[in-house]
Amino acid sequence: MSTFEILPDEILLELCRYLHPYDILYSFTNLNQRLTQTITDFSQQISLTSILSYDRYLNLFQTILPTIWSNIHQLTIDNSEVSCLSTLFLRVFQQQYLPSQLKKLSLLNVNTYEIYRFITEFLPHTSIEELIIDCTDEDAVKQQELYGYKIAQTLFFHHPTLKSIEIHGSMIFDLNHLSFLSLSNADESNANCIQTQQFLLQRLTVPLRSLSSLHLLLIYQPYLQYLNVIIGHAETMYDYAVTPFPPLINLTEFELHSEDFDIKFEHLVDLLVFFPNLKSLALNLSTECREFFNGHHLQKLAHSLERFQFSISRFVAPTTDEQSLMTFTTPFWLETKHWYTQAYWNCEDTENDGDYFHIYTLPYAFSDFDVFKCSQENCFFKDQFPVYPQVKRLELSESSDVNIIPFLKRCSKMQTICLNDIYDDEENYGTDEEEDITDLNEGDDLGNLSNHSILTPLTNLYHVRDLILYSLPEHDLTFLERLVSATPNLVRLGVYFDDLLEILSHSSPNLTEILRRQIGQLKIHLDYQWTMSDIRRDLSKIFRLFANLKALTITPYSSQKTFSRVIREIVSYIQKSSTKLICVNFEEIPSEDMELLKKQKSIEFLLNTLGHVELNSTSLTIWL
Repeated sequence: MSTFEILPDEILLELCRYLHPYDILYSFTNLNQRLTQTITDFSQQISLTSILSYDRYLNLFQTILPTIWSNIHQLTIDNSEVSCLSTLFLRVFQQQYLPSQLKKLSLLNVNTYEIYRFITEFLPHTSIEELIIDCTDEDAVKQQELYGYKIAQTLFFHHPTLKSIEIHGSMIFDLNHLSFLSLSNADESNANCIQTQQFLLQRLTVPLRSLSSLHLLLIYQPYLQYLNVIIGHAETMYDYAVTPFPPLINLTEFELHSEDFDIKFEHLVDLLVFFPNLKSLALNLSTECREFFNGHHLQKLAHSLERFQFSISRFVAPTTDEQSLMTFTTPFWLETKHWYTQAYWNCEDTENDGDYFHIYTLPYAFSDFDVFKCSQENCFFKDQFPVYPQVKRLELSESSDVNIIPFLKRCSKMQTICLNDIYDDEENYGTDEEEDITDLNEGDDLGNLSNHSILTPLTNLYHVRDLILYSLPEHDLTFLERLVSATPNLVRLGVYFDDLLEILSHSSPNLTEILRRQIGQLKIHLDYQWTMSDIRRDLSKIFRLFANLKALTITPYSSQKTFSRVIREIVSYIQKSSTKLICVNFEEIPSEDMELLKKQKSIEFLLNTLGHVELNSTSLTIWL
């Protein structure tokens, strides 16, 4: 008699590819030694990201995970699909340490307070080596005031086993703040403790307010091999002069990401002096300093490097020489180093508001690529399009489809596309430029200008799962339809409400069918107040179009009144409707509204109606 267990391991693992990780752990954990050994990778690498029912998550947390707790090496908690998943985890495991064998922890889309709890309550009891944090917070500045100092103290100064720290998102450390300065002006006992600590940190990605206080961090991290500094938009004026610190002789890789237009070329030159053995430099900058757009100046930084990659942009039109990239076509760049540079730009004839210039090295080195008002391009490769395999997120803004389609084709591995007013360009239809960048089907009628958007499909984008719509052209969904037709694995859609109403009212039968079939997660950003009558009218249309939704996320309008009533009305409507929803998330709730929700009977109503509600400082998740 044949049994399931006679199948070889290779067949069992192939079957597991078609199962959700929860089902694999639920079905095979501790059945027998062989099956337990076969699914080792699934039990050692736990990723809490999916949309599951409350009962399944509770069973996972209370029954399944405790049986494999000591075997877990990697743990990921991601709130991107279930907003309060980390809150539920903290509630269930509040009396328990993290797994003893845990080496890597990833906290994604988690707020500052919960990051603080993970780091101060769980982290000190582990021998974790790698930590990844992606922070999302509605009130990041206030939360930083409350918890930033303690987070920095634990991560940068008091954890002996961490080898790699990577921090992104809204958590930005202001090392000039008095609480951070106290780390370097500690009393004698604390200072001696810091000096004698054997730090193992080798890789660090850290968001800072400015470069001026970087020395306060680096003087305690002498063994860094990789450093990535992220500077956001400066909210106050800082002195960018670099305070001297002991050279980091082990540092071989340095990345600087900056959106501060005031950063100057000499600031970077002064900083690099302290990295004497640097081999790799990457710059991702938005700056008004013209020296960064001159190959002769950049050559001074790069002459001793083995690798130099950059993406540099500004909101000022390029000169003719800059357009030609002549300073990047010297023997140093092309023959000695074999480094190639590409550029695109836009020049307005009357107003300067639309001027833009972006230069970057090939192959493109960063995970995000922005195309803003692209009207002209200088490609180093004339006969073929270069591929940008590192790009995971592509943002396209205020350009015609003709000018952005090449970037869609180049970013072959991107997972997220953001659209901001991409319009269909009928003027270029039928030109050599259009034919070069689109894939025409045999038999297409090239003379039908009015329908050309549908008749020229894009290359299939198999890796794209997220589409974010910042703004759609008024009464024009043609390019949106072409795009979703080319993304067969699209499952998540983020949209502002005005554009959602446009989609609900003017979608073609083809676009309607694609959205109904593919979209399982919808995130709505309300850009005006939602009244009770609006909710009843609009939700019926939403669920009619997005019939396969599993998760609905709503971000309220900043001036929304009676938000607790809005939540009650939405939940009441969903309860009466026939949907496939598993959960509803409300995100970026203003703190005062959240406090009112806790004090009023709204939460009591939800608990009595549904039974499964989780909330944190800015988010609310309701499992249906």
